[in-house]
Amino acid sequence: MDKREFRKKLKQAKRIVIKIGSGVIAEEGSINKETVANIVDNIFNLIKENKEIIIVSSGAVACGMNILKLKKRPDNIVSLQALAGIGQPKLIELYEKLFEKHDLKIAQLLITVDDIQNRRRFINAKNALLTLIKWKIIPIINENDTVVIKELRFGDNDNLSFHLLNLAEADALIILSNIDGVYSKKPTDKDAVLIEKITKETDIEIGENSELGSGGIKTKIEAGLNAAETGKLACIINGKKKDSLKKLFEDDNFHFTFFEPIKNPLKSKKSWILNCSPSGVVVIDDGAKESIKKHKSLLPSGIVKVFGGFGRGDIINIEDKDGILIAKGITNYDSSEIEKIKGKHSKEIVNILGYKYSDDIIHIDNMSVVEDG
Repeated sequence: MDKREFRKKLKQAKRIVIKIGSGVIAEEGSINKETVANIVDNIFNLIKENKEIIIVSSGAVACGMNILKLKKRPDNIVSLQALAGIGQPKLIELYEKLFEKHDLKIAQLLITVDDIQNRRRFINAKNALLTLIKWKIIPIINENDTVVIKELRFGDNDNLSFHLLNLAEADALIILSNIDGVYSKKPTDKDAVLIEKITKETDIEIGENSELGSGGIKTKIEAGLNAAETGKLACIINGKKKDSLKKLFEDDNFHFTFFEPIKNPLKSKKSWILNCSPSGVVVIDDGAKESIKKHKSLLPSGIVKVFGGFGRGDIINIEDKDGILIAKGITNYDSSEIEKIKGKHSKEIVNILGYKYSDDIIHIDNMSVVEDG
């Protein structure tokens, strides 16, 4: 796939997730309202072309800094969480006013990793999001920075935008950054060149994180590659440039980085499993390892060790005796139950536990094999 083909497919995309980073709309501890207004105008034009748009927007901390007249971003989590709580209402108020000019309504959704990794909450969030889209309401989504720790420090909404691409069954992910895309070296180096297309094999020298955001180019590349793994379109563009979204669709000379979708993508559920953090680990023998590689379910007879305290329905890692990750999956039994039935035949489960949920610990339909993803 070349750039022309990518843009052709992007024009055909119906539902698009647009991620707006802190580095795009935040300047010196404040929000650049002109930049946000230009992005909103461009989004309105896409909506007029019958595109369904989902916005993932950072900037709550920067809004909070502006309200409190802070010039330097704090380096402790508690202060960042407090600033996010102060700034998030102002950020949404800004979007609400700008979209009202186009007679469009918005809805705020605050999401955490737990909402993504818990299958029931994932489905609930998905249903709410799809309902908003059906009602032609524009979702404005942010991480719930006030109550989380890990996401606030590392993700900067890039990984969240990929999960929402999956959750919303969208066709494309457009990441707005403060540079034109991904460079062969640090963008400040004289011999740095823009990388037009990225695949898994592309060798990239990753620079440092931005000051106002918490992600940087590394998480943007991860989100783009993850999207490509599911066969979705993904690109990084310079959101600080005027009409960048418009030019992405209309200007053949517009510079950006795109990720080439793989030909045999992971299914949505398999991708979700692979990208969730595990709650525990089961170690399997060589027989079970070969069985899983042939896309068969994991039975209790193949398990030799159990690590972590996890519950039924949690996602766990499946590793071999050398600690190599073989697969991840949704377990039918909790850790204490597996400890009792490990190494046993499935027909012995009822005698040991007094009940049985399933013959397998993890069914292949609820498993994502690493070699496939």
